[in-house]
Amino acid sequence: MRRNLSQHRKNILEITKYFCFFLAFYIMTKAGIYQTFYPFAFGLFFALIWCNQKVQYLSPLYILACLLSDSSVLNIINVLFTVSIVLMLCFIHIKLKKPIKIPLFCFYAVLSQVAYVFLQIYYNGIILEPLLTVILGVVFMLACKQIFQVVLVRGLVYRLNLTEIISALAVLCALSCGLYTFNIYGFEIIKLFAMVAILLSVYVFNVSGCLLVGSVIGLGGLFSAGDTSLIAPLIIWALVVCAFKANNRFLPVFSLLLVEAVLGFFINVYYTYTYISFLSVAVGALIFLCIPSQILGKLSDFFNVGERNLAMRNVVNHSRESLCRRLYDLSEVFGEMDYVFRSMIKGGMTKEEVRNFLIGEVKEKVCADCAEKNMCHRMCLSETSNVFENLISAALERGKTSLLDVPPFLTTRCSRVSNLVGIINQLCSQYRQYAGVMNNLDASRVLIAEQLFGVSQIMKNLASEVKRNVSLDKTRETSIINELSYNNIICSDAVIYEQNADVVSANLIVRKEDSLKSKIPSIVSKICKNKMMIVGDEPSSKSGWNTINLQTAPKYDVAFGTASCPKDGSKISGDCYSVIRIEHDKFLLALCDGMGSGEKAEKTSSLAIGLVENFYKAGFDNDIILSSINKLLSLNKEEIFSALDVCVVNIRQGTADFIKMGAPNSYIKHISTIEPIIGGALPLGIVQDTQPVIIKQVLSAGDMVFLFTDGISESFEKEEDLENYINNLTGLNPQILAEQLIEKAIENDSGARDDMTVIVAKIFNL
Repeated sequence: MRRNLSQHRKNILEITKYFCFFLAFYIMTKAGIYQTFYPFAFGLFFALIWCNQKVQYLSPLYILACLLSDSSVLNIINVLFTVSIVLMLCFIHIKLKKPIKIPLFCFYAVLSQVAYVFLQIYYNGIILEPLLTVILGVVFMLACKQIFQVVLVRGLVYRLNLTEIISALAVLCALSCGLYTFNIYGFEIIKLFAMVAILLSVYVFNVSGCLLVGSVIGLGGLFSAGDTSLIAPLIIWALVVCAFKANNRFLPVFSLLLVEAVLGFFINVYYTYTYISFLSVAVGALIFLCIPSQILGKLSDFFNVGERNLAMRNVVNHSRESLCRRLYDLSEVFGEMDYVFRSMIKGGMTKEEVRNFLIGEVKEKVCADCAEKNMCHRMCLSETSNVFENLISAALERGKTSLLDVPPFLTTRCSRVSNLVGIINQLCSQYRQYAGVMNNLDASRVLIAEQLFGVSQIMKNLASEVKRNVSLDKTRETSIINELSYNNIICSDAVIYEQNADVVSANLIVRKEDSLKSKIPSIVSKICKNKMMIVGDEPSSKSGWNTINLQTAPKYDVAFGTASCPKDGSKISGDCYSVIRIEHDKFLLALCDGMGSGEKAEKTSSLAIGLVENFYKAGFDNDIILSSINKLLSLNKEEIFSALDVCVVNIRQGTADFIKMGAPNSYIKHISTIEPIIGGALPLGIVQDTQPVIIKQVLSAGDMVFLFTDGISESFEKEEDLENYINNLTGLNPQILAEQLIEKAIENDSGARDDMTVIVAKIFNL
């Protein structure tokens, strides 16, 4: 039921729209310049076709309007020829599936008037008038195209630019020319129209806009019949309604009616004036009073959209400032939590403290009830203490002590030597278990503290990005909208802002069918004076429109190639790799070699690569990422060691960060030289506090980065052989180079003695 009502409403709106087109055709057939040139009807017809209105409906309406205005044979021939040309050309372009460009469309408009020009020359012997009529008709068509794209295609979502304002005034003037001819027993339609238009304009424009509307309508009478009597009165109307504009709409209406009565009945500014003439003004006033306030408000919003957008952007900037403060506050919270967890770290006792503690425990458990206690711990204090220290040290170092470690002098005088050795071994074993638990607790606290610190830093970085206000560059935004419009790309809104000193961003709302047009980046680049590239294209909240995000293009881009081969006899390679974009300007190349080969090694390396990807995507720093992953792996009870090789390429700055933990050398192959990247850190998961080797390098166009596992490097006898082989590679395709390096490594080893994986990245100018 609801769907049927919606469809019924759409049908009514469609019928109403085409009825308005019919009225416009009829008025334009009456609109002439000094009753000599009648260019407006066919110009309006072609403009509506260009704006995607249905030609099968427009054609009969145009024919009917023209014949009602003039049913002469010459006019019938002219109208039928015009419509036939339009239908034929539209059919041809639809069949060929080729769009019509505006220059070609103008040519078609001229072509459709060949019959009119020929008949005027042949029967009336005039040349200049029909030629000027055709030229004026094409110009009017272009003016109508501009304004109809706003109303029928783009929608009332953005303030008119200068070209569109001029086009709207041209259409208003032509409409006034036609309305001037309608005088029904002294009832002047032009005055009715002027009354409504001027009263509307005072509520949606400023004073100058209202005066301009009144003047242009007055020019309609001048151009139609040389009547200058309307210009001054309509300007006076505009001044009066501007002066008496108030929240109460009756005041400007009453003032305008009073002024019109004075001008018509007492001053006699018109050639002829009757009560019927005054009635036309009164009817116009009544029509204006019947217009709902909501419609006036919407019209006012449309023509003041620039101010509304400015207010909206101020609100957005205020919200960004509030969000920035919240992020800074959250950053402080995570920073405090980092401090709390670090303060909870107990730390281990020194060896001397451990020995003293265990000596005290041994004395308590072994010697407390011994009859010879005073003899051992008073008379022979130093000897006894040295024996206890040596036995405890041996137990801590070797795992246990024995009777062989007890000196003979103590064996002969102490009856509890066996009990002493057993108690020492028991206490040392308990201490080692306790120390392991405490170390794991401390390591966990350090790990959590590092994550909290990393989150705190991310919050601060986000706050810094959010803190930057969206600056308003109205000039460039308007230029973009105008330039896109000139290229038949309808853009309803544009926002330009600077993310930082190097990056300019532009957000455009364009028609869905225009979003893929290749001219958009070049037009925005020309106006922004930066090479721009599209980084996002997604549907807008408004149906049929897309939001396009553009950014200053980076200096470089990267092409990748990967190749891998499992160890002979193994179905699964223990190597894992990742090549992903972690930001618009950064790429991550990661390579992990799990200990051994097969499924277990693959599981280990896959775990490490997954952690690396997610940490980098979240925005953590290099040191925190590698330290955290290392601690996570080292806390595992199983021995899961992995060599990690990471390269983060910044294509905007042209730099690369190499992070190595137990990985073989990497290489940067320049155009004529090769540069090794040497790492020396232990693999992941061996010790908790190992630090990665981080090397920063500058890259240039044409450079190639080679990362590979030790299965590749160890297949060459010497590092110089590997370096020379890479340096002598001549291909430009990174995928082919990666495959060649794998093939060479297999050839060197006469097979794959270990898992082999290689990543090759080529840097090139964008």
